[in-house]
Amino acid sequence: MKKHVTAAAALLLFTALSGCGAAAESSSTAATTSTASAPTPTVTKTVTVTPTPTPAPIKTSGSYKADLAALGIKPDNVQNFADFMKKEICDETGTNLGVNVRSIGGNSTGGGPDGVRLTVAYFCPTKSQEVESYLDYFDQ
Repeated sequence: MKKHVTAAAALLLFTALSGCGAAAESSSTAATTSTASAPTPTVTKTVTVTPTPTPAPIKTSGSYKADLAALGIKPDNVQNFADFMKKEICDETGTNLGVNVRSIGGNSTGGGPDGVRLTVAYFCPTKSQEVESYLDYFDQ
């Protein structure tokens, strides 16, 4: 029995020493690879781009009165209606323009969004992109 205990102890010692040797070998390999130069991280800047709204095309016939009628709008006085629309849309800027576009665009008596677009097409086409940005409210 003493021989068995001695043999078992020798086997245990041999196994322990074999494991340590492998651990020492792997740690020296790890030390070697950790001294290698690491790649420099790349810094990427994220930029958010807001697309410029493209004006919605609206066909015009050359007659504001006829185009209003095509939208179902038949004012008592076309000139007074046109003056009102120019004042509310073409003569306004910034927040007031946005409020008026949304108010008139949401009202069928003004032709809704197409009534606003028609006014812009006839009286202030340079505002088309700005007005479209406010009309985007209706597409949400």
